[in-house]
Amino acid sequence: MPQAGQGILKGMGVTLRHLFEGKVTRQYPEYKRQLPERSRGMLTVDMDRCIACLQCMRICPDHCISIEQEKRDADGSGKAKPYAVGFVIDDSRCMYCSLCVEVCPVNCIYHTEEFEAQAYNRLELARQFGERPVDPTIDPKPDVKKKKKPTGNKAPKTVERPRTGEDEAS
Repeated sequence: MPQAGQGILKGMGVTLRHLFEGKVTRQYPEYKRQLPERSRGMLTVDMDRCIACLQCMRICPDHCISIEQEKRDADGSGKAKPYAVGFVIDDSRCMYCSLCVEVCPVNCIYHTEEFEAQAYNRLELARQFGERPVDPTIDPKPDVKKKKKPTGNKAPKTVERPRTGEDEAS
């Protein structure tokens, strides 16, 4: 038998051997795979615990978190504190890096077990939390305060050393 036909026969033998074995395919919607314990699903926010510190919005590399805040006296102490009235998480931008979860001082933002996000329009993937809706089309990149440079036009000082006879000789 020529060697060129041996490869084809071996491949067909493997195919025939596995043809009559039981199938291992699971139909997805009916049979869902058990997720690992520390898997990262979609983000959610507990608005009752949020203190509107904006740290999650600042650290997000994709700028997928938008927070609208206002000062309120929510606890009756007479001192107005920041309060989050609108919170948006845009799942179409999020890369599930968990930086926002780690930086939150009160642990109000966390991952859920839900990971199936689908929509016909990208704007439908922006989930709103809080009392007031926030426009998800505006880039929530936080303003960076720039340090003021001194306005005086001072040239850098140069120190001249006195000349000696050795400098001229060389």
